[in-house]
Amino acid sequence: MFRRFSPILVLLVAVSCTGSGPIPAPPVPSGGPRTSPSPAVSSDGGSNPLVLNVVAATSGPQWDGSRPYIEGMRLAVDQVNAAGGVHGRPLALSLHDDEDNPQVATRMIGGLVVGDSRSAIAVLYVGPGVALLPIRPTLERAGTPVMLLEGDLYTGRGLFRQVFQTTIPWEWQAKVIARYLILDRKARKIGFIGSGEEADQARSATQQALAYWEGRLAWGIAYGSEEDPPPTAVSRAQEADVVVVFGSSSDTTRLVKSLADSDHPPRIAGAASLLAATPRQPSGTTACYTYTWAGWAEPIRRVRTFRERFRAAFGHDPAGLEQEGYDAIRVLALGLEETGGKGGAKLTTALEKIHDRTFSSFPIDLGPDDHLFLPRDELGLFAVAGPDERVDPWQVAGGQPWRALMRTFTYDGERTSVLDRDRRVFFPFWRKNQPGPEFFRSRYGIRSRAARDPLH
Repeated sequence: MFRRFSPILVLLVAVSCTGSGPIPAPPVPSGGPRTSPSPAVSSDGGSNPLVLNVVAATSGPQWDGSRPYIEGMRLAVDQVNAAGGVHGRPLALSLHDDEDNPQVATRMIGGLVVGDSRSAIAVLYVGPGVALLPIRPTLERAGTPVMLLEGDLYTGRGLFRQVFQTTIPWEWQAKVIARYLILDRKARKIGFIGSGEEADQARSATQQALAYWEGRLAWGIAYGSEEDPPPTAVSRAQEADVVVVFGSSSDTTRLVKSLADSDHPPRIAGAASLLAATPRQPSGTTACYTYTWAGWAEPIRRVRTFRERFRAAFGHDPAGLEQEGYDAIRVLALGLEETGGKGGAKLTTALEKIHDRTFSSFPIDLGPDDHLFLPRDELGLFAVAGPDERVDPWQVAGGQPWRALMRTFTYDGERTSVLDRDRRVFFPFWRKNQPGPEFFRSRYGIRSRAARDPLH
């Protein structure tokens, strides 16, 4: 159990059922790759690229949930290759479509890891972490690192050495959400609706977090991924003070729409997946992330740079979770520099030596006992603005954007938990070695006190 205190063309090797050759990066076809790819070649015909395998849903409606992560990966590969690659070798992504089926993902990842040396460099997996547990012995023998995106092994105490998790553990998110609902919003009748293979453990973590703050979970309902929310869940939600939702961004989109279309839509609070879900959620909806979330943190220079580069590459703004795919690739590239391009156990060890490296968003610190990308202490909530609410200067007025709820980004309810390096972005008057300033003195975000804010 781990604890947490022009540029070279990107190749996406996508293969059809007939096993055809590589295709260029822009957009992945809806049919998606379904089998192991043919050997990749670099775009300039030079040395073979270092191929990083990506297992995710790349076809059908499930593609909408995987796409943010994969687009972030593509941007990172493009930048690494433009800078000369890794020891002169370009990176390439090889996509494998698991059709959003954890059993398929288990077989695919296991097959890649026991394949040839090219396939065994590393795997990036977008999906529930439970798919990795049946092949833990295989991964341990090979030493092959797996970047886990969207899934969460930490909360279920299933994280093991070969897995590096970009997702903020739900256990941490639930504590932030519970504190807000019980102490801030004074909610009493709280329900939980979750989807996917990790929903049961998320429900348990939510119940424990609420109990810590002397609240209780009135009821909880879990259902399968990519299914419509049960009518019973939607019916019970209309009688709740607030509903905590959990699931992938595609599942969350479906659930939030069902709740919004009901006769008495409830207040909604949930995981980071809410930030990437579409369409826009009702005003007052809250979701957990670090204050550097790329969908909002325009004033922070490194985040602004990431957003500008992403927009130039794809023609649209990042939804927010793209930064996790981006950082996963940048971390792997850094590890491969250390190993001379070799994967397996050497790469796992090299990744554990990465400390205080910042790419798109938040500084990343890894180690033998820490395989989590994002921190616990700088978590807070974002809220959907009201229709008449004044928004921050870079946000589109009237679009009901997400805004940082500054009183939740505090360690004591008053003083900010924003890192020293970013404090002057929000608090221009602050100077080094001074105490953290009070949240309501921020020049950005929602600065209201709870008693004066009926919406947030």
